[in-house]
Amino acid sequence: MKQLVNKNLITLKCVLFCFLSGIGCIFPFLPLHMLSVGLDKGEARLISAVAPCIALLGPAVLGPLIDKLSVGRGSTGGGTNPSGSGRLLRVITAACLILSAIFYTLLLAVPYTERHEARRPEVLFMCDEDSAYVMQEVCKEDMRCNRWSGEKSGVLAVTSCEYGCADENMTWVKQPFTTTSTTTTLSPMYLNVANATTSAPEVTEDDEVRHAMPFEVNPPHFCYNGQCLVYMQHQARLRVPLSLIAPELPEDNSTSDSDWCTYRTAGPSKCQVPPNRLAEVSEDDDCRPAVRCQVLDPYDEPDGVLADAECRLVIGDPSYTFWTYLIIRILSDIWPTAGLALLGTACVIATRETSLGRGDVGRQLAFGTIGLAIFPPLAGLAAEQMPDTPFLIPFVLHAVFMVIGALILLFDSHMPLSTPEWWWHTATGVLAMPMNTVRRYGAETAAVFAVVALLGTLWSGIDAYLPWTVQELNGTVTEMGLTLTAGALPAVPALWWAEALVDYIGHSNVFIMAFTFYGIRYTGLAYSTDYTWVVVCEILEVFTLSLVWVTAVLYFRHLVPRKYTATGQTLPVIAHFCIGRCIGAIIGGMVSLQQPLQAVRMVYRSLGVVALVVAAVYLGLYHLLLAPRCAAPAVSPPHHLLQGLNNTNGTTNGTYSPMRVYHEERSRKGHFRY
Repeated sequence: MKQLVNKNLITLKCVLFCFLSGIGCIFPFLPLHMLSVGLDKGEARLISAVAPCIALLGPAVLGPLIDKLSVGRGSTGGGTNPSGSGRLLRVITAACLILSAIFYTLLLAVPYTERHEARRPEVLFMCDEDSAYVMQEVCKEDMRCNRWSGEKSGVLAVTSCEYGCADENMTWVKQPFTTTSTTTTLSPMYLNVANATTSAPEVTEDDEVRHAMPFEVNPPHFCYNGQCLVYMQHQARLRVPLSLIAPELPEDNSTSDSDWCTYRTAGPSKCQVPPNRLAEVSEDDDCRPAVRCQVLDPYDEPDGVLADAECRLVIGDPSYTFWTYLIIRILSDIWPTAGLALLGTACVIATRETSLGRGDVGRQLAFGTIGLAIFPPLAGLAAEQMPDTPFLIPFVLHAVFMVIGALILLFDSHMPLSTPEWWWHTATGVLAMPMNTVRRYGAETAAVFAVVALLGTLWSGIDAYLPWTVQELNGTVTEMGLTLTAGALPAVPALWWAEALVDYIGHSNVFIMAFTFYGIRYTGLAYSTDYTWVVVCEILEVFTLSLVWVTAVLYFRHLVPRKYTATGQTLPVIAHFCIGRCIGAIIGGMVSLQQPLQAVRMVYRSLGVVALVVAAVYLGLYHLLLAPRCAAPAVSPPHHLLQGLNNTNGTTNGTYSPMRVYHEERSRKGHFRY
């Protein structure tokens, strides 16, 4: 009960409550907000991967900066006067919260863009003795022809080529083809134009022979840059390599009175009509002999010259919207990430853990988690009530909570955030040994950092795009917020007794348990068919995130020297919420755009297998190799303690064995537990 009424810690609990409430109001809705401003899922995936990668600059810079500037600012005896280092930590943390509120609110000002599904206009091909032309139906959306600079090279797949008469208006080219076949050209006796006489010609012996021949006489030829291609009757398609020039303004692009755009070839091209075929197609002196062809798959043909020439209706500037959102999102993610690291530092310092007992860091986080359980569904409900501006209320709530938390930090000058040198181990403590005799640097810190980064990868693989999964399962925005509630509610009691649980289970065993439950979560999500299963899987987040996070905070608290407390608390943030979140967003984003739900289930299955394999390897490596080999040897206690123990009538054996972090679950409570 004493912890609940500690006046010095009440304001810290309120700050954590406001911070996590603000995060809960905005985090589950960011993937949906990106789509609402007109970004496609590919762009949203890119932003989700890049933003956390650059956001690590916040904690990486501010943590060491606070440690450096705090030197000489702390109180020296636990006095009641405000600490200079505490004031520095409070001000910088408050600035991070305010900047988070500002930049996330700026996301509401990102200009809207809209891209309608592409319409595929008809494409025709014609060539005569002068040149070759590709004709495309004009885009009705903006009545403009596609334009590009210089020449555009590629191939055009054609079929059903035939001879005919062209005119200035290209009337013959636009007429329906006289055959419905898309695989062969017509036999020469049927190569007549639509306006030719319909009387059946007299069949002669030569015609019968010609009809029985397995090849054509004088098939259409297309010559481009000195190379000629022949369209034969047995060919299903002919791939014609060419380069096109965009129509010039204003003559060729005057589409107000025309429904077609004409693109000319860049190089010399021609189609010669043999003299014996001229009689078949010529009806008057104005006839311009030519060859026309149907175009196959102009927008899907590999290396097609018109592969990206579909008609699109675009509102706004998609490129400007993307880059604006990306820049603001990067600047936004920096500040809550840094704020989380600094608040972790504040919890470690304010709870005043010494060698005599626990600091109850988990209890401070438990109060903050209550806000994470309450406000996300309320923000989602408010979003549903405002269909025109659905994300206004969540973003405003985020800003309000962040500002309130910042004001508490600025006005509470008695928050116990003094520099840790004077209180970490008192001179009169039972075991007042230097912490650096049991603290391990280098390889152990790097190993824990890598484990936390891998756990962050598995976390981001689910949470980065979980709103899209819920949406594809016909879930509402409110139900999206409830997924955070499902994970936060069981986390409150778990965090309340977190340090006791970590002591009993052991740090490494908590990590092994987290990998195991990630395998269960991924497997459940891979086979979930409705929203209920998603909620059930989210309940397991108490084992994969809440306990993992408090374990990481406690672990790095003892691995890193006390004068680098802020730097030490930035390490789990960078590992889990920056590097891990970035890698997880990349892996989770590797899904098919055609069948996203089926593809994401395949990703879930794969990551579930990876999580279980890592858990098994970690279990064997730790219990069979590290734990037996890394036990700290027995060492003699400090000399001043031996002097105090000489009068104990031989009740001590004169040795003391500090326990390493590998054996914290076997240690004696009240002594060094790491």
